[in-house]
Amino acid sequence: MEKLEAAKVVKRVRQKLEISQEGLARMLNATKGAVQHWERGRNNPDLARLLALRQICPHGGERKELEALIKETQAQVAPLPLGHSGPGGKITLPQPGESLILLRRDNNKLRKQVTKLESTLRRRNEQLRILEDVAADLQREMSKLRAAQPLAAPEPVVRQTSE
Repeated sequence: MEKLEAAKVVKRVRQKLEISQEGLARMLNATKGAVQHWERGRNNPDLARLLALRQICPHGGERKELEALIKETQAQVAPLPLGHSGPGGKITLPQPGESLILLRRDNNKLRKQVTKLESTLRRRNEQLRILEDVAADLQREMSKLRAAQPLAAPEPVVRQTSE
């Protein structure tokens, strides 16, 4: 659904419940401004608030529209994987639990990436520590060299007198 349709659905449900925007905001643990934005189509309520709204919405046309909006929102939040080609080019729908398998696979990929990034970070931190140690050693050596150099005697100041 488009934002405008979501706005209409929220407004119809609120009117069906015969409550004000402020009353709906209290029921959904939101602000009155948030409800105003939903009804004007500026923002859409999140999935949790739509589910809470469904619980208080009486059966009827408004509830059916609300359920359709919830399904669409769920599809946007966590889209189901599309079917894949099977034997003979026939498209097969995902089996129950297959989306869980895909999530686990993605989770494993992300864990591997995190592990790799952590390893790189440890390696870079070790390199940085080594460079800091080298810099500290160089500073100590420079201090020793400066201390070992004799101070040059100041040159005598010659005053010229005018005759």
